[in-house]
Amino acid sequence: MKKTLLKINLSLLLLCSSVAAYSQISLNTFPDDKIMVVAHRADWREAPENSIMAIKKAIEKGVNMVEIDLALTKDGVLILMHDKTIDRTTTGKGSPSDYTLEEIKKLYLRDGLGVPTQMKVPTLAEVLDVTNGKIFINLDKAFDYFDLVYPILKERKMFDQILFKGTATYDEFNKKYGKIKDEIHYMPIVRLNSGEGWIKVNEYLKNYKVYGFELTLGKDEKNLIDFKEIRKKHVKVWVNSLWPELSAGHNDDKVLENPDMYQWYPDHQVNIIQTDRPKELIEFLKKKNLYSFSR
Repeated sequence: MKKTLLKINLSLLLLCSSVAAYSQISLNTFPDDKIMVVAHRADWREAPENSIMAIKKAIEKGVNMVEIDLALTKDGVLILMHDKTIDRTTTGKGSPSDYTLEEIKKLYLRDGLGVPTQMKVPTLAEVLDVTNGKIFINLDKAFDYFDLVYPILKERKMFDQILFKGTATYDEFNKKYGKIKDEIHYMPIVRLNSGEGWIKVNEYLKNYKVYGFELTLGKDEKNLIDFKEIRKKHVKVWVNSLWPELSAGHNDDKVLENPDMYQWYPDHQVNIIQTDRPKELIEFLKKKNLYSFSR
């Protein structure tokens, strides 16, 4: 009997230790010498974009982070939705703010071909229940609703799992969020293709410990700056491989004909890639010993 109880107690102890370790993923500990894989609107090729299932599919693949978009219902509930209307991605019409949560939950999400599924629009709280301890989140459009997002994350103690981003200059960011800026992970967006560059980068580097910079490049490499200088500051460099106009032509679809297309990214000191093809990117990174499983 004593041996049985000892085995049970030992099993429970191991389980609790495992759960504790599992729930302590932190952006701070992701290695700088590996490349973080970010699934755009979660794994939308496998399930409707910004859906719970798309996030679960990203977790199954070993994706490090999902990028998701926030909107607000009529009754003040944060939901996942990319567009200003729900027409493209659901069986409904109009703005998210035209619907209460109860009303929007009666609709169905559409897949990438526009076909209705049996899946529903998730709330941010529902998403956090799924992601906590399993995958990082990049919140897009979150600063539009920061006063609502902040207390949710604070209560759940999830700041180390969430990356915010925005287009503000440092002075604009500091004026609005200076009191809490050291509690969160923040990534400024620098639009190299629109004439932004070292002035904006250096403003942040001089005044604030950013997690990284998201850099939009344009359709060719004429706007590139030396990312190595950013990496020297132990700051990450994020580039989107989604479309040619974001990645200087080094976009995801090219990997279908040339598996080594992604080599351009480590060659240019990029260590976060947002992709529409997480499976192919992870396969490439594993071959190059540049992949890190973050949980």
